[in-house]
Amino acid sequence: MRREAGDGRWRSRGGEARYVAGTLLADYGLLLMFGVLVAIFTIINPGFLTVANVQSLLEQNAALAIVAVGTTFAIISRNIDLSPGSLIALSGVALALVFTATGNIVLGLLAGLAVAILVELCNALLIVGVGIDPLIVTLAAWIWVRGLAVSLTDASSVVVRSPFIDFMNSFELLGISPPIVLIGVAYLAGWFLLNKTRLGRYTYALGGDERATRQAGVNTAFYKILMFLMFGVFVWLGTIVTVSRLGAAAPDAAYGLELDAIVAVIIGGNPFHGGEGSLRRTAVGVLFIAVLNNGLSTLGMRDASFYAFKGMAILLALLFDVLSRQLLRGATAPARGQAV
Repeated sequence: MRREAGDGRWRSRGGEARYVAGTLLADYGLLLMFGVLVAIFTIINPGFLTVANVQSLLEQNAALAIVAVGTTFAIISRNIDLSPGSLIALSGVALALVFTATGNIVLGLLAGLAVAILVELCNALLIVGVGIDPLIVTLAAWIWVRGLAVSLTDASSVVVRSPFIDFMNSFELLGISPPIVLIGVAYLAGWFLLNKTRLGRYTYALGGDERATRQAGVNTAFYKILMFLMFGVFVWLGTIVTVSRLGAAAPDAAYGLELDAIVAVIIGGNPFHGGEGSLRRTAVGVLFIAVLNNGLSTLGMRDASFYAFKGMAILLALLFDVLSRQLLRGATAPARGQAV
């Protein structure tokens, strides 16, 4: 009996140690890898960790950071959206064409917003009304939306010259530019919606158990549609940043951005199966992808080497997440006040 009790204590200790190790790895594994990346790029390029480069890094990845907010909602609710990159291109084209025709940037911005919301509404209605899987609907949108952007411009960029664009590119206060402000606005709005509103509460519920949520009397169709419309607004903000940086609407703009956004959300620690997650995790994932993109670009790599190293770094980051979940599976949380 004594031996069995001793074995039980050892198993308990082992489970608690697994819990602590898994929790630490889940919370700080990506941050550790992020720190290693920054150290490596700084050693190779001493100018990497300068204020100017950090500001440039944030501005270059502003659209990614903003779209990742909407992607967080999509993944938590298990309604993945593959269309944001193509939609930024089409929304930008609408903005540019209306501005060219009217000379009014406000009308152009409203046109871009209308297109972003209408396309996301179309996606939502196909998912909710027809019952098609979100992956299939948004994959189709990824194709047809980009195709429409190309056809409307004959595959050419449409230049946008406006004081608003100049303001977005040149204004700066204490090192903070408009794209960086838009990142802050997007994350504050996303945090509020996710944590303080019914939309956020039901976003988690949809990802956890949509059937049970519907049986509890929640109009899940309404909240799905509302979530996609909200995503359209975040895509529009990403469009403003993208058009401003380019000074034009390009039909090939933001190509692959949706994949970077999904990867950022996942490697940040938000599980793909939905039902849980946070914008804090997404922010860490976005910073990781931003530093990786910027650091590899400053090394002057060819495309093949760039994507190879980027893919390997992402896989390594995902392994941290997998390992942490393996450690937590079957682990025992330490008793309150008990040292391990």
